[in-house]
Amino acid sequence: MSLFAPKCDRCGQKTRNEEQGKPVCDACVTEMALILDATEENARHCPVDNSVMQKEIAHMVLIDRCPSCHGVWLDGGELDKLRDDLQADAMLAMTRSFTMGMS
Repeated sequence: MSLFAPKCDRCGQKTRNEEQGKPVCDACVTEMALILDATEENARHCPVDNSVMQKEIAHMVLIDRCPSCHGVWLDGGELDKLRDDLQADAMLAMTRSFTMGMS
């Protein structure tokens, strides 16, 4: 076993995971699954201006965004997931700053 983990083919983050024989991190696996799910969903129309909304990934959540009015529309549970993910990122950033300041 190597001391150094290979880098994800998509984002370059170190990983020990493989998908189809290639190194890929958990975040990229999740993102690829979301992209596949998006291709299976029907196009939705913006409730504000009736434009066809585009699928985007934000913090590993598939969201619908209007290209005209820039409104963002979430399905059930997605706002909670975004909030939880952002809170976890903030806590991690605070923890890192505290530990760096102590050294």
